[in-house]
Amino acid sequence: MPTLSCYCFFMKSFQKEMNLTSVSTSDRAAALLMDVIPLIMNYLRAETCHHMPELSMPYLRTLTFLYRHDDASVSQVADYVGLKLPSMSKTINALVVRKLVISRASPEDRRRVKLRLSSRGVDELMRARRLIEARLVERLAVLGPGQQAGIAAALESLRPLFAGKEASGLTTEK
Repeated sequence: MPTLSCYCFFMKSFQKEMNLTSVSTSDRAAALLMDVIPLIMNYLRAETCHHMPELSMPYLRTLTFLYRHDDASVSQVADYVGLKLPSMSKTINALVVRKLVISRASPEDRRRVKLRLSSRGVDELMRARRLIEARLVERLAVLGPGQQAGIAAALESLRPLFAGKEASGLTTEK
């Protein structure tokens, strides 16, 4: 897996080769998304590790998926999180041991399990979300209100393009 410094070097080289001012608006937007999203994810990962070291990004993504999908299978969660089944099973087992996830045998097929968040899992996810949102608010505070509104509007426009079944979104209220 490439390191962050390799990625940054690649992106700087890529930006020099591609003059983003001379391409179509959609090409420019796509290039900027490809550039900025990994930076945001790295920031979120670092903040999560610093403030909530007990919750890795795969743990948070698992909790988020289960918040949105009661009675999900391990395979469904693995597809969403991007882990292979053995790694996802270990992640689920760790979350079950911590009492954040409830795993029960499927009534249709006892070889399969159905997963859902426990009330403790919901509380932990909401705590993580509030903490991460607070850190993002601090980071975005350097931008003016117009810029912040523009970012919010752009993200609201992007959500339905990429959300699929996730269009409902995760909020701090359920």
